[in-house]
Amino acid sequence: MARSRRVVYEDSEIVVLVAPRDEELGDVIIDTIREKGRPMTWDELREEFSGIAGEDRLRRALNKLVDMGILVEFPDGSYGLPGMELPPERRGIRKRRRRRRIPRIYTDTAVPRPYYIPSRH
Repeated sequence: MARSRRVVYEDSEIVVLVAPRDEELGDVIIDTIREKGRPMTWDELREEFSGIAGEDRLRRALNKLVDMGILVEFPDGSYGLPGMELPPERRGIRKRRRRRRIPRIYTDTAVPRPYYIPSRH
């Protein structure tokens, strides 16, 4: 992965890193796609981020990036940066997404709702 993260433990056989938070996951996805230099499919992204972020977190971050216009979703379902083109071997493939996109509204000013309000006595 392009973005360096904090190393918790490093050995000759294993390296343990701190996983990105939800706010950082979008930047890591963008860096990964930029490093590849081509659009990536859902399966490629899921494989790249296995063990780092769950499928729900990854899908949520991708949807947010697409809704904000930072990423572009191609007709074959792959994700890329604006200005990227599909490689010639995938241009002829007319595979469409299986599910429809549902527009979502994301706000940075959302205030967490308390589920318990203490009494003022």
